[in-house]
Amino acid sequence: MIRKAALAAIVTIAAPVWAEAAPLDDAIALVQRAHPVLAAEYAEYRETTRQHDWSSDITLGWTQRGTVEGGAAGANAGISVSIPLFDRSHELRTAEARSAWTASRDGVLTGFLASVSELEALALKLAEAERMRDFRRDRLEYQRRQVEEGIAEPDSLWPVAEAMELADLDYAERQAKQQALSERIAREFGGEQWTTLRDLLAEHVNRKVP
Repeated sequence: MIRKAALAAIVTIAAPVWAEAAPLDDAIALVQRAHPVLAAEYAEYRETTRQHDWSSDITLGWTQRGTVEGGAAGANAGISVSIPLFDRSHELRTAEARSAWTASRDGVLTGFLASVSELEALALKLAEAERMRDFRRDRLEYQRRQVEEGIAEPDSLWPVAEAMELADLDYAERQAKQQALSERIAREFGGEQWTTLRDLLAEHVNRKVP
């Protein structure tokens, strides 16, 4: 019982650590499954593996009097199968199809991860812009109180308010860029499941940015 309780505690503690890596892992799995080019090439690879190099022929005949061994008279059928010996053409086709799919997969995932890295960089810049916006807002509020208490002149509010306005604009611009890039990545790599991929990217970025 003690060992079971200890194991349960370990699983409970380890679960959040596993969950931290889940969004990007799930995104990569989705791309491999839903990317249009990869899906088509994987279907071609699977079809190639199901093909075979042997052929079969069905022969039909009619026995008038039966056979010496006791076979009944009437229709009969036979199947002849031709299996080429030492023919590796199917093996080679399968290897070529798998190689093509693997090369495409590696290329797509390389491009996807590069785009994710770009998205992470934008998210970090957005976080910086958000911190600056918050700072400018606090600075404006502080200056406003200074004016209300008669410590500072009203004209001193103008440069602080202007800085606050610029910080707001910078934040909005960076936010729009991040959203646009996230949607572009999702549509490019997610196929028909692009909205799910977009949500996974958002979750990953939220966990990545401090």
